Amino acid sequence: MYRLDADGVVMTFVTTASNVYHLERDDFVPDNIFFSDSSALKTTDGTDTYNIAGKATQRGYVEGVGTVARFDIIASFLQLSTDRVLITDYSNHCVRSLDRITNETMTFVGNCTNSGNKDGTDALLILPLKLIVDIKNPTRLLLAEEDGIIKSVKAANGNVSYFGTIVDHSFIRNMIQEQDRGDLFVTFEHGVGLLDYHTRAFSVIAGSGVSGFNDGLFNQTRFSYPSIKFLNSHTLLVSDTGNQRLRVLNLITNTSSSICTGEWGHADGNFSTCTLAWPHGLQILNETLYIGTYQRIRLIKGE
Repeated sequence: MYRLDADGVVMTFVTTASNVYHLERDDFVPDNIFFSDSSALKTTDGTDTYNIAGKATQRGYVEGVGTVARFDIIASFLQLSTDRVLITDYSNHCVRSLDRITNETMTFVGNCTNSGNKDGTDALLILPLKLIVDIKNPTRLLLAEEDGIIKSVKAANGNVSYFGTIVDHSFIRNMIQEQDRGDLFVTFEHGVGLLDYHTRAFSVIAGSGVSGFNDGLFNQTRFSYPSIKFLNSHTLLVSDTGNQRLRVLNLITNTSSSICTGEWGHADGNFSTCTLAWPHGLQILNETLYIGTYQRIRLIKGE
């Protein structure tokens, strides 16, 4: 179980071209980190970085092989198997599929470049953000769209249906699923909420619809465009993009605390001196926390 070391130091792992929105252990090259660099997918071992598909600084829509392909902001991706990746192509309004053996892309869900809200095998998507495998039903994927709608997607054929709504807090940022009940922790524009897997009822845990910064009790805590990750069963870690901080949410005491100064930058240092630049993606691998930021992947060694 990963635990933040009280004497931990934020360090630079690799430099990137743009924003690292999402990162994971690379299932195709297991010792590497697989990450989205704005509109490209890349893999790195910390020394060498390789462009797998798309180009970070060239947005668009092209199906193709490797760097011929174009994406319009890769909000996240899901490694469905060792050699197949599903990609939420945010501004192209679709989910794309990448073959890691050939590095060829193709459309999986939606009609790329065409926005809409339509279910079925010929679905239209608005702004897809996060795609996960449903822990309680692995034949189904759960897709969060920015407009506050969560869709169910059949992994076998891409058939889309309605799952739930983030009531009154429509601007979804990220989504993770709790292991036992399957409940969905969701970050919206300036807060963190919970969607009950069984009743589909939504409740706010921390923050509000108002941007700001404040630590303390959850009802007093304020965020600015947060994303989320489990540290352990009773602790959530939030990358607070607009506040240039990491936020630690204790689900036992219902309190929040912060890491880094809140100043925009790339300065390495301990938790009270480090700076971050638009932190987004979070991933834990081999007792190391990796943080996707603007033009950097940063890391913190755990206990």
